[in-house]
Amino acid sequence: MDITQFLPDLGVGFISGAIIGWGVKVAIKIVVALLALYLLSLLYLAKLGVISINTDALMGLLGSFESSLISFGGQMVGLIHSISLGAGFAAGFAIGFKKG
Repeated sequence: MDITQFLPDLGVGFISGAIIGWGVKVAIKIVVALLALYLLSLLYLAKLGVISINTDALMGLLGSFESSLISFGGQMVGLIHSISLGAGFAAGFAIGFKKG
C-alpha cells in the first residue's frame, strides 16, 4: 500500500478543516457576544425593577444546555473519525480554530 495515494485527501481535509475551524471560532465569538449582551440587558432591567429573574430556572436551563452540548460534541468526534479525510480535517480544524 502506497501512502502517497492518501496525501491529496489529507491536504484537502486539512484546508477544508482550517477554513471550517476558523469559521466555527468566529461564529462562536459572535454567539457568545450576543448572549453576553442579552444577559447584561436582563441584569440591567432586573436592577431597574422592570423584570424579575428566576435564577433557579435560569441555572437549570444552562445546565441542560451544557449537557446537550457535550453530547453533541461526542457525536461530532465519532463522525469526524469515520470520514476518510478525518485526519487532515482535524488538523486543519485545530489550526483554523486556533488562528480564528
